[in-house]
Amino acid sequence: MKDLPKHPLITKPLWTNWITLTGLLIGGIALLLIVTFGLFSVVSPAANPYVDIVGYLILPGILSLGIFLMLAGILIRSIRRRRLDPSRRLRILPRVDFSDPLQIRVAKFLAVGLFTLLPIAAVTGYHGYHFTDSTDFCATTCHTVMRPEAVAYERSSHARVSCAECHIGTGASWFVKAKISGLRQVIATARESYSRPIPPAISELRPARDTCEECHWPQKFHGSQLKEFPHYASDEQNTDRTVTLLLKTGGGNEFLGQASGIHRHMALSGQIEYIATDPILQEIPWIIWTDDTGLEHIYRDDGRPASDPPPEGERRSIDCMDCHNRPAHEFISPQESINVAIANGKIDQTLPFIKRETVEALLPPYLQTEEANARIGERLSRFYREEHPELWKSRRAAIYQAIDTTREIYAVNVFPYMNVDWTTYPDNIGHLVSAGCFRCHDNQHVNQSGGTLDSSCELCHTFLNATEDGQEESLRTGEFRHEMSLDGVHTAVRCDQCHSGGASPQSDSCEGCHGLQQGLISATLPALESFAIEPDFMADIVACDDCHSTTEAHSRDVALASCSDCHDDDGTYEAMAVDNVETLADLRRQVLEQIDQSTDANWAERSRKLLTLLDEAGAHHNAEGSRQILEGLLEGQQPEQDS
Repeated sequence: MKDLPKHPLITKPLWTNWITLTGLLIGGIALLLIVTFGLFSVVSPAANPYVDIVGYLILPGILSLGIFLMLAGILIRSIRRRRLDPSRRLRILPRVDFSDPLQIRVAKFLAVGLFTLLPIAAVTGYHGYHFTDSTDFCATTCHTVMRPEAVAYERSSHARVSCAECHIGTGASWFVKAKISGLRQVIATARESYSRPIPPAISELRPARDTCEECHWPQKFHGSQLKEFPHYASDEQNTDRTVTLLLKTGGGNEFLGQASGIHRHMALSGQIEYIATDPILQEIPWIIWTDDTGLEHIYRDDGRPASDPPPEGERRSIDCMDCHNRPAHEFISPQESINVAIANGKIDQTLPFIKRETVEALLPPYLQTEEANARIGERLSRFYREEHPELWKSRRAAIYQAIDTTREIYAVNVFPYMNVDWTTYPDNIGHLVSAGCFRCHDNQHVNQSGGTLDSSCELCHTFLNATEDGQEESLRTGEFRHEMSLDGVHTAVRCDQCHSGGASPQSDSCEGCHGLQQGLISATLPALESFAIEPDFMADIVACDDCHSTTEAHSRDVALASCSDCHDDDGTYEAMAVDNVETLADLRRQVLEQIDQSTDANWAERSRKLLTLLDEAGAHHNAEGSRQILEGLLEGQQPEQDS
């Protein structure tokens, strides 16, 4: 038989190298595990996000690594052969010859591998894509980092809307942008270099018309909403002072008439734009409304004419998120949480002072949730055991239920390890504990015609007040009835300037709200104990309204002018008051210089906090005591730790 000619390129197969064989082993194991994962997914009653991460992300990645190693090994072996024998050229295109048994075997292997891997790659890729858009992936994978947002989301009215529907939306461009940003966040999570708290997603969110308005249509909003806000006083009876009102939501509808109400901001045919000077959009000094005729109405709160250049900052168009900025991640204040719990019967309203005590139990800055649970239980138990011993014996179950409810409220609204509580992210819906509406509607934003953005209650609310017994109507509309009398200058005080979401004032007098000032006058502030100051010599002689007018805006001139109401002299006492203010200002400046030059970081921090306390209390309310404190700081005296 005639010998067959030897094929010049027949050698040991290219795949017989340790790199390719390693890749083959890795790919085979990954393929087996993917098939196993698929079977488990079919029979598993519920999805597990951590298992899904392995099945949809990690295992396909390992399979891809195996394929890469197989191809890399073949390529490296080919290059080595070329170097050992330059006469062996590498063909760019393969020579197909199905009469060659070797090529037939290779073709069969490739066909089986291709038709096995393609469906697996398609299925895992498809599910992997959707898994990275799922709520489980966003909220549970980064468990510690995103837990505050996840807990708030689960309690929100958007709990059935996935994270990606709002934070990414539809379209490939935003998907790619989100995933690139996500890589940075994954690295920050792995390195634990993320900020605490997580900053709000303001610049990363796409316009609301691409997300919110997929479900909510501003032009179809109309009418008013009946709202009932449960509120209980901090007195012994936990008096019910629920507020009922009609909220003028409004909107725009071509069949129902002109745009009106709160949603008029979105339904106007013109455009509203603004500039904020802070990253969380709370300080808004400049607003422009371009009406449907093209006329521009510019509102400013800095007193400058409309023709002046706008302040520095990004010019933003108002949309849903400028008011609804926490639609799925709201952290509720202790006041509101306890009010709702009492209204729902989770806390017994008949327990004396239960509103006051539960709110105050939620306020201390606990280091961790376990400590909060222990301290809340101790505080409430001790109060009823010591102040109401008979009640402690007869109604202990109701007290324990109040303790458990208070702990639950803390657990879903305060996260110490992420520095998150109800004050972390201002909520712009409303204006009770955050500026909200008053960021613009504060009567301080004036346009070129002298018009202002009104802040009157009736602009957005119609209050429904209960009438007295015996009258025919059970309700009447009217002004808001505040539980405290708000006269004179107090009528212009914003809600959030008094309402912090924490403890309520303990009395209807001035010191009920101005406790720091009264504490300095009477020298009873705990932070000042180490300085042993005396009460102001006028503490028991004059009342607050002897110097401060409730009908005029607060100013030094108004306060000084009141001196002559009691002192019939040539202005001696007025000059004495001015001298005290100037002396204290000079001492404060010296203390600040010493703080800046100090090498004792602990003393410097405490001293700076004490200066802030004196500023808030008004050092002139106890001039001699404040002078003693400032001189003590200049001598290096150590302030109290909790100042």
